[in-house]
Amino acid sequence: MTASIGLAQRTPLRDAEVERAEMVGDTALLRQIVARLKESVAIDMIALAHVEDDIDAVLGERAPAAHQITRLSLRLRSAVAQLVDLVMEETHNRPQGKVADAILRACAALKEALPAQGEDGLGHLRRVALAAQDVLDQDVIAEDVLDRAALLAGGEA
Repeated sequence: MTASIGLAQRTPLRDAEVERAEMVGDTALLRQIVARLKESVAIDMIALAHVEDDIDAVLGERAPAAHQITRLSLRLRSAVAQLVDLVMEETHNRPQGKVADAILRACAALKEALPAQGEDGLGHLRRVALAAQDVLDQDVIAEDVLDRAALLAGGEA
């Protein structure tokens, strides 16, 4: 089983762009690609750094406001994809038992299309938050990973 969603999935497109830029010697395109990569990694670090707060916001006593659903969904989806990648790395791509079940549920939540606002959007958001919590509950990922993500994202650990 592999994590089909996450940072690794975005690499082939960038590789093709880099090859094309190197062939024509386009340093401006290379700079643009590097800038987008840095931005993407920063967004991913922010998502991972805030995953526990986002889970609490979604599964807490009060439902998120309608205008928060899409933003929270995107951020949690990014975090879940990274958590899946981390678990796969820690288990050498061979998760077993409850860990494998959590990974499968997370991947199923990530395969869902991002729905429009409303009840469908809130339901999807809750499924993604539950998937994130389920993966975190497996205690496969080292405790300091989220702290390091917060530091890299510019926050405090």
